[in-house]
Amino acid sequence: MEPTENAMVPRPGLRIDLLPRELHVGIIGVGGATLALWVGAELLAVLPLAFLVSVRVRIRRI
Repeated sequence: MEPTENAMVPRPGLRIDLLPRELHVGIIGVGGATLALWVGAELLAVLPLAFLVSVRVRIRRI
């Protein structure tokens, strides 16, 4: 097999955009996280959910 027979070509990748949501949705996310911490929920369970509420995550193929 010659090295040029199966040439490597770039594969399509992913583009991940993190866009802040409108202010009122961000406030809801922060308020929900604060309330959950106030009642005694674990920090590692609260912060990812609050992040997803306050930030729009868009994943696209390029």
